Amino acid sequence: MALMDIISMRDFSKEDILCVLDAAAEVKRAIHDSHYDETVFQQKHGRKVEQLLHGLKVATLFIENSTRTNHSFRAAVMRSGGNVDGFPTEDYTSLKKGETWADTAAMFSGYGYDALVMRSTTEGLSRWTQEFLQQNHAQMKRQHLLINQAFNYRVPVIINGGDGKNQHPTQCLLDLFTIWEIALAQGKGLDGLHLALLNDLAHGRTNASLMSIAHLFNFKLHFAYPQRFGPQQRHLDSLKRRGVEIHDYKEDFLSAMRNSFIAYHSRPQKERVGKGEDFANIKRIGQINKAMYDLLGDSAPYLLHPLPVDAETFEEISADMWDHPKNMTKFQSSNGLYVRIALLALNLGRMQWTAAIHHDSLTSSILLDLPLSQREKTLQNSRSGFIEKDGIVFDHISQGMGRRLAGVLGFEKEQVPKVISDFMPVRDTFKDMIKIHQEYTLSREQYEALALLAPEVTISFVKEGRVVRKVRPILGNWIEGRVRCGNPECITNVPKEHVVPKHKIEMVNGERVLECNYCEQTDTIPRIYEENRFMYVQK
Repeated sequence: MALMDIISMRDFSKEDILCVLDAAAEVKRAIHDSHYDETVFQQKHGRKVEQLLHGLKVATLFIENSTRTNHSFRAAVMRSGGNVDGFPTEDYTSLKKGETWADTAAMFSGYGYDALVMRSTTEGLSRWTQEFLQQNHAQMKRQHLLINQAFNYRVPVIINGGDGKNQHPTQCLLDLFTIWEIALAQGKGLDGLHLALLNDLAHGRTNASLMSIAHLFNFKLHFAYPQRFGPQQRHLDSLKRRGVEIHDYKEDFLSAMRNSFIAYHSRPQKERVGKGEDFANIKRIGQINKAMYDLLGDSAPYLLHPLPVDAETFEEISADMWDHPKNMTKFQSSNGLYVRIALLALNLGRMQWTAAIHHDSLTSSILLDLPLSQREKTLQNSRSGFIEKDGIVFDHISQGMGRRLAGVLGFEKEQVPKVISDFMPVRDTFKDMIKIHQEYTLSREQYEALALLAPEVTISFVKEGRVVRKVRPILGNWIEGRVRCGNPECITNVPKEHVVPKHKIEMVNGERVLECNYCEQTDTIPRIYEENRFMYVQK
């Protein structure tokens, strides 16, 4: 398997995940098991575990504060013989002076770092950094070639240490590793386990990451949360599309826990929630304590938590649970070292992937030629006018969409002579129509916008008053620069970074669903229309 960036759990197959867990188990055994013959590890991977990352440089670039993720990565690099540097918050960088993230990341790439571990409140930043550094690397190669200088740095591997409410893949992998170890000790595997996801399911990225891979292991999910802290609708829709079994207990934490093997608790994300919440009531509902575990008895689940526990405000795991045998949170946290050594070694070529890399295939929009009518057609209509010479007819546009579409296509800004006819009766419904009364060449961007906003549109090209060609644009499974992301925290909505929005497209129950390539937020055409987030074509 080629080197792989760690951006989102959605990029992982089940085989990829199991490969990481196996590698982490090897690392953990090599470090701790006195009966383990370290030459076995050395023969398999070419190095002792203490030298796995020898000669490699890793930077931890953390805009948002972190204890465990930041320092476990730093410990992982040092424990395996690599070199590590970076910054713990943006206060230590020129970001405070207005520098872009692009320039910051390019600097570390230009200094020859092999991997960049990132954390930010900006959602989608990791995936965009991956794309930008590939472009930056190509430019660096061209510039060195221009002045006849050698250049042998590679594009750094990007590892997402958490991006806002979106994803935290390395935490998810260490959570899975911990669940796997507990399950094995009980004679179980990962498949089909019952997991209770508790407390802040709306804002916590660790819950979002677990939800995104639940279908791979046929997890049965049991939700319990304070009011307004339930899972986001986009996550529920995704789980339902993938056939994941869900049980929603609202504020009944005990029932969710009673029916689960693992209780995955989480901290209310007060830094993302804002003001006005009833913190006292959230604490009352969401606190796990010894009395609850005594009440659950033999049916009590193993307790996990990504940490930190907010002991100051919520104390979501009470102090009387610290030494409870089923409170596995410290054990879970310590596993971060082994999983992160394994991830760095796998993705920097020091351990071997046993699974095959997976990439979504991207298909672009195409033009489908339609047959011309064999009978004479004059293209005359009392509302839209007759095209005497050259022009274009856009027909079968959804009712009410014609005027917005003309603006999006740039016709109004270009002052193209046109007639827009809206709510024209046809059979038992209505349609809109646009006619351009001059010769006009459509761009690829305009065809793509037409396919997105008017999927049933037909485009007739007129020469000397006669239709000479008729086409329909067919949308591919992705678009670029056509729609603004509706998530205000998305990297595409940070003005100084100038990131062009990209969206993946799939059909769900007969409706187009757009997913932001960066922050993974989903959208529909009606919502985009209502919020006027179509991007106007600039010719």
